[in-house]
Amino acid sequence: MSVGAAPSLSGVKPYRQGKSAIAGRGRIVKLSSNELPYPPSPRAVSAFREAEHSLNRYPDGSQAALRRAIASVHGVPEKNVFAGNGSDEAIALLIRAVLGAGETMVTSENNFKMAEIYARSAGAKIVEIPEIRHRIDIGKVQAAAAEDARIVYICTPNNASGTYTTDRELRSLESSLRPGTLLIVDAAYAEFADAPDYASGLELFSPAGKVAVTRTFSKAYGLAAQRIGWALAPDSVIEAVSRIRSPFNTNEAALRAAEAAVGDQDYLRRTADRVRATRNDFADKLLGLGLDVLPSQANFVMLSFPRGGCEAESLDAWLRGNGILGRPVQGGANDFRITVGTESEMEAAFEAIVEWVESRRRVGA
Repeated sequence: MSVGAAPSLSGVKPYRQGKSAIAGRGRIVKLSSNELPYPPSPRAVSAFREAEHSLNRYPDGSQAALRRAIASVHGVPEKNVFAGNGSDEAIALLIRAVLGAGETMVTSENNFKMAEIYARSAGAKIVEIPEIRHRIDIGKVQAAAAEDARIVYICTPNNASGTYTTDRELRSLESSLRPGTLLIVDAAYAEFADAPDYASGLELFSPAGKVAVTRTFSKAYGLAAQRIGWALAPDSVIEAVSRIRSPFNTNEAALRAAEAAVGDQDYLRRTADRVRATRNDFADKLLGLGLDVLPSQANFVMLSFPRGGCEAESLDAWLRGNGILGRPVQGGANDFRITVGTESEMEAAFEAIVEWVESRRRVGA
């Protein structure tokens, strides 16, 4: 008898990354993985290069310098911060530290699917709440969490819609949770949000509270290749995470680059402003074509088509034929997500979409 997967993995499907190549094409426009189209801060690049002088040494397992930099910029306690190999590892550590077999995690239908995979691998139950026009239904999340939820996990801005949960909604959700329930706010795209009523979750944090927040350097900071993110968590959760976090879960180059990037907030703001301007311009042009574009607070836009149709699949094929990679939304939805690239990349994507719209109108689709 061969060794098989753990029973808790039954029904778990591997996470599918955004594609990065098109067969038969050398140069492509990659708008499939929500990466920053610009280089990271020059300070981060310089710090990364300096790491070559210590390749024979283990990194600082306490992550002290990065934790101190994050705490200073965000005004949070250093002792409540830890870094991970991407924010997905931080999410995994939070879930593994809190959630046990048979316990429940409540989430919304659109989210970072790795969170569900981590929870299912722990033998937990998942309650997934349907959304209202791609927005998290806070009332139904609250009702579901009131049963026996150990964790409530939400993304804001949400992945893959780009919609967000307001400050008022987030506070209402947090105040309704039982003391034994942890609210994980995945704010990977927070730097791109500019809505006046947006809240990343940091505003609700207390060392003795029930809110944990995860952030990443892969998006606005442009350090996706370095795989580094961080989390802010209550004292009791930090202590639990310390029991299972591997001694050197973040590498030296990533730690140095991230610390330098955090210290260059001016560069971050300029880059985020540029992405937002390109995002808004692209979305306005798509709306002008009569397409249904969800208002986005992230570094991507999502086109929503009627359920049961094949528009997302058709658009994907058309863009690929033009050397452009976007990403159809998983789960059977007829939606298509496009990362915000450079101005020229978005112009190329828009021109291809114009041709796709015109081709469908010609055939009466």
